[in-house]
Amino acid sequence: MKSGITSLAAFGLILLLSSGAFAFTVSHIATDTELLALISDTIFVAEGRIGDLGGAATFELDLGQSTAAPYTTAQYPWISGTVEPFTLSYNSGTGLITFSLGGKVLTYMTPFPMFGDIFVRTRAVEVDRSVIVQDLVLNGQSVGDVSNAVGPGLDILWISGAALSNGFTLTGTATLAWNGAAPTQSRLAFQIKVAKLAVVGTADESWGGIKGLYR
Repeated sequence: MKSGITSLAAFGLILLLSSGAFAFTVSHIATDTELLALISDTIFVAEGRIGDLGGAATFELDLGQSTAAPYTTAQYPWISGTVEPFTLSYNSGTGLITFSLGGKVLTYMTPFPMFGDIFVRTRAVEVDRSVIVQDLVLNGQSVGDVSNAVGPGLDILWISGAALSNGFTLTGTATLAWNGAAPTQSRLAFQIKVAKLAVVGTADESWGGIKGLYR
């Protein structure tokens, strides 16, 4: 494998982490089909992608309820192999989500307060490209795992069971690496997707009823 492209062996370990009332499980999902089968609603998603390396034609960072139609975007000139710290936070009192990376700060408001799962998805479409999201810390507690894709490849890290609706801060680092000409658009990217798994009927006073108010 050429320099700048690293790989971590895939494994199916489920790790239980706990600190007082704060506990979560960590596991891996192999495909987008499995991911879509698990999620009923995406509450918000933060994305870093290769784009056009900060050019005017497209964007490299985005935040919103969907990557297909993000609420806000920003330019970012990725450098191959450079470790980029990031922070993703949710304020339960205001509904404000903040995603920051490389001095760029993106914000988004959500009216939906009930969710409990984070999916860290990394994808490298072509050979000699890789993306890794690591050094993850959730509310001051190490996640103890990474999401790592080496092209052509996909990895989805699932963090489940944390009390995210009460507010959270997730920090970590993202590294995009490539050899030769840089890829474009979303051919090298990571997403941090915050979602709700179970579907609740709209007659229910909790999630279904709350969500129904905003349709």
